[in-house]
Amino acid sequence: MRGFTVSTWIALESYPSGYEAPVDQLVPASIVQQATRDRGFDIFIDAFGRWGARISTDAGAIRLRAKGPFPLNAWVHLALTFDPPSGEACLYLSGQPVACQKHRPTTFRAAAVPFQIAHSWQQAPLGLFNINGLNAAYDEVRVDAGRLPPVAVAAAAATVKPPPAVRSLIVPASRFAGDLQRPTYHALPPANWTNEPHGLVRRGATWHMFYQRTPNGPYKTLMTWGHMRSDDLVHWTDLPLALRPELQTDDFGFDMKGIWSGDVVIGPAGFAYAFYTSVNHSAAFFNPGVSLAISDDPGLLRWTKVGPLIDRTGAQDMRDPFVWFENGEARMIVGAALGGSGGLAYYRCDNLASRRCWKRQPPLAPFAAMDVGSQIWEMPVFEKIAADRYILVANPIGGKVSKYGEPATRAVYWIGRWDGTQFMPDNVEPKMLDVVPGHLSPTVSRTADGTLVGIGIVDERRTPEAQRQAGWAHTFGLPRAWRLLPDGRTLGQSPLPALASLRNADGAIVVGAAGVGERHLGDLGHAIELDVQFATPPATGQYGVILAASADGQETTRLYYDADKHELVVDKSRSTLAATGEGPQVLRGAFDEVAFGKPQDFHVYVDHSVVDVFINDAAALSFRIYPTRADSTGFGIVSSMETAANARAWRLRPAPVVLDQVEAR
Repeated sequence: MRGFTVSTWIALESYPSGYEAPVDQLVPASIVQQATRDRGFDIFIDAFGRWGARISTDAGAIRLRAKGPFPLNAWVHLALTFDPPSGEACLYLSGQPVACQKHRPTTFRAAAVPFQIAHSWQQAPLGLFNINGLNAAYDEVRVDAGRLPPVAVAAAAATVKPPPAVRSLIVPASRFAGDLQRPTYHALPPANWTNEPHGLVRRGATWHMFYQRTPNGPYKTLMTWGHMRSDDLVHWTDLPLALRPELQTDDFGFDMKGIWSGDVVIGPAGFAYAFYTSVNHSAAFFNPGVSLAISDDPGLLRWTKVGPLIDRTGAQDMRDPFVWFENGEARMIVGAALGGSGGLAYYRCDNLASRRCWKRQPPLAPFAAMDVGSQIWEMPVFEKIAADRYILVANPIGGKVSKYGEPATRAVYWIGRWDGTQFMPDNVEPKMLDVVPGHLSPTVSRTADGTLVGIGIVDERRTPEAQRQAGWAHTFGLPRAWRLLPDGRTLGQSPLPALASLRNADGAIVVGAAGVGERHLGDLGHAIELDVQFATPPATGQYGVILAASADGQETTRLYYDADKHELVVDKSRSTLAATGEGPQVLRGAFDEVAFGKPQDFHVYVDHSVVDVFINDAAALSFRIYPTRADSTGFGIVSSMETAANARAWRLRPAPVVLDQVEAR
């Protein structure tokens, strides 16, 4: 046998996903393979970028291991050569040998299976998913008879000047063109899985938002930090991954189990500091812990990991740091499990240059009295909301709290006073950030004029199988402007004015209606803005709006106020004809008329499967619907009593997240 040469051009966007398990339990992905367990060849790569090749021969397997991690976001030429008479195998990257091994003369053991790219011969199942696929672009995949000599491999790599890899890694619009569920003007990654946004930070005139991401599929494992930037918090550009799990030794890394949520702040010297939850497989080494990475890059594209800062000493569990500066020092709160309740761990640091500066402080607030029966709090936020008032936001989970239970998983908050040491809530009982569950874990920052802005996650309410078929999961909510309402104890939330830039140039449809029952007012598509003003809201009965309604009414969503029960109701019982929905179909939430006023203005944004609502420019909620019909585009009003209302509605232009022209460095 004359041997063979396998070669390809490849641009790899990210390393494959993997189990949150020690390295010896990982199942590598394959770049190129025609293999079984003991036959054929396989060029493989694992979740930490470690890569190499295996060639099966009659004398046993030849295993080649490259020394450095595989390059990301750049076109490279890859080649594997094997010469049976000499028993020599070589692995090349961009024309240079990275691993060679000489055996005695032997014979290649071919595998009678298909030749495949980006698909391993061995599966890595995680529920419904196989998690060891690759996000990559390929070109000129070849298998040549005979071993190419090193000079020929180098020539093949040098004869082509590839274009910027990012152009090849862009998810084409055609992939989701027929997806009626996928939002078109909400921020979300180009594909696959996302969760909590965090680290919203403004640097100059540019906003940066980091977020939880699985870049290889719509499933949650081995978290990385995605990165987006925007000039207006409405139109976003997706950037290469900011942080990913890494190893410091052959089998251990302090964040090897995932780069989980955290916060990004700009320090006094202008450096950006990323504080994140790091998890590993050690029983003692900062597991879990809070770790730090620093960037002096104006675009926040390149980060240097400093390492772990604190561990969970004093708490049963911890996650999700939030950091601010006060009186010349840094302060940090971290979501925690405190034994009998969820709460926060609190730290102070007077010298960011030292990893040892963080000192545990007494409890920030009476958490046991404030908790809702949870096991742990996540994603805390602590900000000044008025001259002498502060807001503390948390997302309790576990214990009595569950996604579809009562209490449900959702963001809660307290308003109170802060003396630099203790937060004193006006009332230990929390208020709900949203009137009904569906939106949680906001990240916050301030505009140039000091307005506090929050962006959260609107999670999926459909089955994992539906998410697998869709190829993406979760979306971010629209940006909300936060303020303290006149009662001094309630958060007010409004749509960010920049959202008006999405309105189509053909202007608004303006219609009026009066009477009782359901009244159809128009059809504008699956991406609309609707503002309905009720002239005199009824004192009793129910009134509100109809959304995403089909012509025959088989699909429709009703959002209305029950004036007798003082509840806002989301009726999704006919929102979709699909059988893939999860959770309750009717959501009810207590509505504080004293703080928000009687519902009169229903300001609604519909974007295919996600709905954001603002009542009286003060109360807010976001939820998911999944209409299946192309004609589920109608809107109107509904009332059980005589009412009169005026509505303005706009078609909204898509604001797709674009991929930046950034090459790996």
